[in-house]
Amino acid sequence: MSSPTPPSTLGKYQIIREIARSNDIVYEAYDPQMDRRVALKELNIPNGSTPQQIKDRIDRFEREARAAGRLSHPNIMTVYDVDVENERHFMSMEFLDGHTLRNELDTNGALGPERAIEVAKAILSGLQHAHDQGVIHRDIKPENIQILSNGQIKITDFGIARLTFQPNITMDGQVFGTPSYMSPEQVKGGDLDSRSDLFSVGVLLYEMIAGQKPFQGDSVISITYAIMNAEPVQPSQCSFGLWQVIQKALDKSPMLRFSSASEMSKALDEAGIH
Repeated sequence: MSSPTPPSTLGKYQIIREIARSNDIVYEAYDPQMDRRVALKELNIPNGSTPQQIKDRIDRFEREARAAGRLSHPNIMTVYDVDVENERHFMSMEFLDGHTLRNELDTNGALGPERAIEVAKAILSGLQHAHDQGVIHRDIKPENIQILSNGQIKITDFGIARLTFQPNITMDGQVFGTPSYMSPEQVKGGDLDSRSDLFSVGVLLYEMIAGQKPFQGDSVISITYAIMNAEPVQPSQCSFGLWQVIQKALDKSPMLRFSSASEMSKALDEAGIH
């Protein structure tokens, strides 16, 4: 009787299956040295990329690993290591079960104020740690928030994070992020700090409570115009105190928002939901 085909490997990891594919490929894998299941993210470089595009993709991939690798917090997905084998770049990460906040919203609609505050506070706790380490996420959105089967909340995907202690990899005027969740300063491609992430949390909080985004449009142009110019309407499910917190987070001017994630979290504690 012939022996079974050994699993395909990448570095020391045994690949079990592919679980996602977008800009990168994510596998479920096994680390035999540590005897644990991991998520393995491999850099996926499109065919026909120029040498400069390849270099930029590798730089950004390594920056994600460095950004997330600096962070150790219960509300942030852990990155274990980053490596390259035969020009295949990959990083191993904590394997997360459960589903994304996007799945939750698409399946169940609005979460209700109490649960929305709970999720927002977990995100803010993770962000405070990241900001303290000089890491600005820049892409807080429901797709990058994982709700584990035990209810724990994890921030994922630091692929476009800004590392304040290193030169900015983004050229001035370049815009990265997801339009509906961008701060006004991000839309303009300007310099930004941790308060940009707080704007994105404000957008998330609004969407979790209202079941729809605060800034809407049928194109990137109309959405970004709304972010720059429109004032969202208070959702009927939202108490006056909670609405004041959301309004402050969504202020067009970073100077008028909360100065930190922990300050916004404290305001949520004090807001009340009724």
